[in-house]
Formats: sequence, structure tokens, C-alpha cells
Amino acid sequence: MMDINVIKAEIEKTDRKQAYQSKIKRMQKIMIENGLDGIICFKPQNTFALSGFNPVLYSHPVVVVLPADGEPVLLVHCLRADHSSKESTIEDIRLFGAWATYKAIAFDPYDAIKIILEEKKLIGKTIGYEGDFLPVFQFNKLQEIAKPAKVIDISIMMKQFTTVKNDYEINLLRLSSYLTNVGMREAIKNARKSEAECSMAAEVAMREAWIKDLGDFEVSSFGNTEGGIPTALWCYALSGFRVPYGAECPNTRIPQVGEISLPIVWAAIDGYHAEKERSIIIGKLDDEHSRYYDAMLKARKAAMEKVRPGVTIGEVYDAAIDEFIKVGLGKMAPGRIGHGMGLSLHDYPSMDRNSKVVLEKGMVFTIEPSMNFAGWGSIRHSDTVVVTNTGLEILTKDDKLDDYVVM
Repeated sequence: MMDINVIKAEIEKTDRKQAYQSKIKRMQKIMIENGLDGIICFKPQNTFALSGFNPVLYSHPVVVVLPADGEPVLLVHCLRADHSSKESTIEDIRLFGAWATYKAIAFDPYDAIKIILEEKKLIGKTIGYEGDFLPVFQFNKLQEIAKPAKVIDISIMMKQFTTVKNDYEINLLRLSSYLTNVGMREAIKNARKSEAECSMAAEVAMREAWIKDLGDFEVSSFGNTEGGIPTALWCYALSGFRVPYGAECPNTRIPQVGEISLPIVWAAIDGYHAEKERSIIIGKLDDEHSRYYDAMLKARKAAMEKVRPGVTIGEVYDAAIDEFIKVGLGKMAPGRIGHGMGLSLHDYPSMDRNSKVVLEKGMVFTIEPSMNFAGWGSIRHSDTVVVTNTGLEILTKDDKLDDYVVM
């Protein structure tokens, strides 16, 4: 597996604040190109992408106000004052609410937002909002206080923005990928046990590796008003006919000879998620399903060889599906062969057929062409990859787990 000490040394040399300030400048350029005077972000993944601050629990709003020209503001509850001052790369932190002796600019968060908008001269201007996240109440409240001349939904804009990662973010993804490899190796060792035992073994191994090797890094994901995710090191293994369920809690079922056990392993370091999946053959597959397994491996290889800047996702998809077609399995081709990774477990873009999204250096996604059989199971491997100048880097690469996995 990768030398994480080298990666950690690279991260330690990185000016984290500068890395995020460069992202702010890039976002402001996008805003100007789209006629935006300012944006107001509430979505946890977006506020983190712009500020580097993750409170884990979002029981009080965390807001980033970013003008197209000028410095951003991070607005948090007084309760988050110390935490945000330690983690945020945005220097201008404003407080709302009441907690201990901290000084707030307003008790109500919307009153505080109004004060910030007035200061940044954004009242009555063209404002961007998160249409994929805001409930009607918040949208109406922002309309009331901002009195915008025009509102623009920035949902896709933000997804496209966060899809391209800088070197600092990619190094964090390398550390997340290291943990997924640790978890997968342990899952494979325990694949003949119950789904639950296999899953638990992988999670325990990842937590032990985190404490031993990466204890100075957070392994949290993004919560909401009802709950937080302080430890985002997960595995769920499904087996046999349960694999096509896609997402289901593991149970006490023990995989049988001739079936597939599929552990799905996720890990997050400082908010950046990686995924690894392996189709583990229990004993031996029959000839028909062995042929399907071979086709999956060829499709995955063809897709990876197609990836490079300037190629569309649709072209990568076609390269994978052509391998299914060559062996007469075109009708069994999936509708997509992967998905974006980074700030969520399933990010933009979806690796769909006919997608016109053009690959850029720094884009991170999974490659996982699959074959699914209701009543029997599924066959797929999933790796997290990043687009490079000339092709791709498999972030979750582990030479011992790249092809057949038999237990």
C-alpha cells in the first residue's frame, strides 16, 4: 500500500489557508462569469469547501457569504466560536446567538446575515442560492432580507466547483484511500463469516489504523440538524442475492460457496471521502458467472485506460460497455459505471451513458462497471480515481486486490 508518511509530509508542508484562499478566488471567478454579485451558502459540503470548517453537528446554521469582489464571511453560532477559529481558513468569522461571554452581531442568524449583506453591499443585487438544499422557509427568508434583483440557483455550479480538487485535497483523499485499503484487506480475511462480522472487522481495522497512523486527522463526515457523523469509517458487506440491494445493513447471513460477497468500504479524512469495493468469490463461481466476472474486469480496465483530460464521461462509459458488448452481454450493461467522490459518498458527476461532462485534471470519481442479477447477486469492483495530466491515478490502488479475489 501507499507510503502514508510521504503523503503526511506533503500535507504538513502545505499552507492550508492558502489552499482554501485559492479555492475562494476560483469560485469568485466562476461567480463573475455567471453574473453573480454574491452567494449565500448553508449546505454543509459547500460551507466546508469554502471555509474548511466542519462543526460535525449543524443544529445551528453555518453560513458562508461570499461576494464576487471582496472577502468572504463565515457566520456561526457563538457555541462554535472556538472551534471555527481553530479550523476555518476564512478569517472574518461573525457570531450569532448567545453563549457564555461571546459577542454576537445578532441573536437571530437571519438578522446577522442581513447585517453582513448590508456591509458587503449585496442588498438588491444578484444572489446565488442552493436550490438543491434550502427548504422553502429559508429561501423565502433570504428573499426577504436580501431583496435580490435576481436569484440564481448555484446547485450545479457548486457541484462542478467541488468536483475539481487541488493537490492538498487529493493528498487527503490519498489518506482516506489508505484507510479503505486497510478495511478491505480485513474484510476479505473475514469474507466467509457473516456479513455483520465481515463489516465489523473492516471498521475495527480502519479505526485502529486511524489511531495508529492518522490520529491527528479528523475522520468526520457532514451532519445535519438532527445528528452528526464524528467517525466516518464504514463498511457494509452484503452477500449473494442481497448484493443487488445496493445499500442495506449487513446481517448474520453467511455467504455460500458459489456466491459473491461484496464489502463496500468508505473512509473520510478531514471531510474527503474515498470508496473501495471488491467482489469476493466464495469458493468458486460456475462457468457462466466466471464469464461475467471476466467481462467486469475487462470493462473496468477499458474505462480506466480511456480516462484523461478532455475526454467526456460518455466516452469513458462507452469504452467500458464495449467490453460487455464484445462478449454478448450488452443488454446487461448498467446505466452508469461510477460516480463522483469527495465531500460526499456519491458526488457529482454521475458516470452516465451519453454524459457530455468533460474530464478535467483534479476530478475525482469511482470507476465501477457492474453486472447485476436479481435473485443471485452482483459483480463489481470500485476504486476511487483522480484525473491527472495524462490519465488517472488509482487512489485506492492495492496490488493484491486489483483482479480476482477468491476466498
